[in-house]
Amino acid sequence: MPSLTVAGPVGALHIVDHPAAVPRPDAGAGSSREALPVVLVHGMVGHAGFWEATLAHVAGRRRALALDLRGHGASEPPPDADYTPAACAADVLAALDALALPRVALVGHSYGALVALAAAAAHPERVARLLLADPPRDFTQIPAEVQAQHFPPYLAALAADGWRDTAVATFNEALAGSTPATRETVLARVAATPHDRMLGMSRHLLEFEAVNALDRYLAAPGARAHAIVAPSNAWPQSLHALRPALTAVVLPETSHWLMLDAPAAFAAELEAWLDAA
Repeated sequence: MPSLTVAGPVGALHIVDHPAAVPRPDAGAGSSREALPVVLVHGMVGHAGFWEATLAHVAGRRRALALDLRGHGASEPPPDADYTPAACAADVLAALDALALPRVALVGHSYGALVALAAAAAHPERVARLLLADPPRDFTQIPAEVQAQHFPPYLAALAADGWRDTAVATFNEALAGSTPATRETVLARVAATPHDRMLGMSRHLLEFEAVNALDRYLAAPGARAHAIVAPSNAWPQSLHALRPALTAVVLPETSHWLMLDAPAAFAAELEAWLDAA
């Protein structure tokens, strides 16, 4: 896949860049129907290659790019080990600046959905459409007594010597319903992910006020947000349950990594939403 490297706020960022293969027949120069570039952001332990099938499909009619998050794939890790959604969102926005992309459709999966939310909330004028691929529930909306009972022990286990066993167990739960190939791919990445990335992102996942970021984006003029979710994403704290303005479609027979389990169906749902008036 064609790739390039741009300077981020704290290190080099690797991007896979697919130009549009065939121009849209209904998109003349300057037309309101001109195809928006699509920027894809992977989740925890992932890399741009997780979007390979999506890129191949979407790039048929529009420019499509996938970013390696800081410390993932071929992007450099931050010297301060800052993996907050806000810091990663600053990388996304820096990449848009480096590539002279003033306005895009932004797609984020899992932790990447939180990064996309943070970027869209900070600069809604840059995000014409926001697609959340099986975004995490907003853990800050869980009752405080439940948080106090479960979150500290979980984070302590991730900080301990046997942290990788805890990580594998967590990812195995999210892999329920996956294909064997998806399971192999994801667990291989769990085995290769450094401790600081796993612990830092897990902590920020629990702390991020996702629904507030979504509200800030949706309050902007012309904001459009949609979710493609796995059947398991049916919690009271799921974003599409908390905010019905976030339209959502369920992709059946998929795990959390729905773009790997059902790549053609996921890409078709994404393209249909991007084409919707």
